[in-house]
Amino acid sequence: MSRIAITWISIGIAATTGIICGEFAASSVVLHDKLGTICGRGHLLALVRDRGIYQADLDRTLAEFHYLAGTDHGQERNLQRQSALTDLIANAAARAHGRSEKILRTEMEHELSLLRSQFRDDKTWRLALNASDLSESSLWRMLRNDFGSRQWISKRIPPELDVTEGECRRFYGSHLENFFVPERLRVSHLFLAAPPETAPEIVEAKHAAIEALSVQLAGGEDFATLAAQNSEDEATKLRGGDLDYFSAARMPPDFVAAALKLRPGEISRPIRTRLGFHILKLIDVQAARQKTFDEARNDIAIELTNQKRAAAIQKLMVDLNSEAGYLRPL
Repeated sequence: MSRIAITWISIGIAATTGIICGEFAASSVVLHDKLGTICGRGHLLALVRDRGIYQADLDRTLAEFHYLAGTDHGQERNLQRQSALTDLIANAAARAHGRSEKILRTEMEHELSLLRSQFRDDKTWRLALNASDLSESSLWRMLRNDFGSRQWISKRIPPELDVTEGECRRFYGSHLENFFVPERLRVSHLFLAAPPETAPEIVEAKHAAIEALSVQLAGGEDFATLAAQNSEDEATKLRGGDLDYFSAARMPPDFVAAALKLRPGEISRPIRTRLGFHILKLIDVQAARQKTFDEARNDIAIELTNQKRAAAIQKLMVDLNSEAGYLRPL
């Protein structure tokens, strides 16, 4: 079973059990807390309208986060717990608002079809549902809740947020360093690998080989041909060793220093870096420059749109969390 599908269905366990434990309970915090204990959900952590969020919901959310992220850092656990509870509260409030949304059945059927397509056949699909204590009707209800909350949220955070020309120009003026393009070199290299752990006799053989290639180049042999035949940089050898344009920060300092001593078209003597032996051919140098506003405009608009969307999401999260009628301190 795919990891995405397992996680998706696992989340459903928490949601479905939360419905069972919270749907028919009175709004009393004490009753919800007792009901959580009876249902094996643990203490009530938050009450959002008529829905309870319990310790088991938080534990499961954290376990899924650690499973997907592959981490469980003890020092970050308290922050993760608070963040997970905040998300659970916001999701519960959004689901409550989403109940009034009108959802097209065809959209839900398409989503269900995508989920089922992750399983090789109907038998595997039903086994997965049974293993997760889910029925198709409860899964359908989860889909309805999910679609409703997403649709409700999308109305409050539109996909397109207006960014004005003035906002873009102010951002450009106050972030000029973001649009500085450093000097860039275009270099081809002929490379023989000899990292620090290489045995001395192999280093000696590679050194002799690179010197022999240097002699061939001095005699008029074609650089691209020799690179294709001899270079051990598999990513570039078939294009004549061409590394394309790069800034100095991307390459070892001694590599850059050797390249800067050349004029376009010149070929270096063999050099050694921490990676091995190189012969360089400088193709071009692009001087450092500042991007114009017109060049940067689209990137700025995207950045400001993302900032506005993040701020809108954060505000919505705060608003949704304020709907919790009860919140137990963690």
